[in-house]
Amino acid sequence: MVEKVAEIIVSRENIACTGCRYCVDGCPQKIGIPDFFKLMNDISKFGDRQVQMSKNYYNHYTGTLGMGKASACVKCGQCESKCPQHLPIIKYLEDTAEMLES
Repeated sequence: MVEKVAEIIVSRENIACTGCRYCVDGCPQKIGIPDFFKLMNDISKFGDRQVQMSKNYYNHYTGTLGMGKASACVKCGQCESKCPQHLPIIKYLEDTAEMLES
């Protein structure tokens, strides 16, 4: 039963980011890419009730912790070239900005 629940939860993650943080090294805008993708996955797993909490965490990351906002991405592509999962990070950052900065 526990394995089935775990499978369901993982299947609801839209962004297959493992959190390796390779994408963060060298980001000229210091964007916390894996941190933001985790927030987006939390929203996809837990629905609308998770949106405000994720926005609060996002504001903490970009305010207090000084990470660049997702909308600050300059589309240089450094992150995508380092991603072992070959994720379309730039597109996901656009989606993140739309969800968490609105």
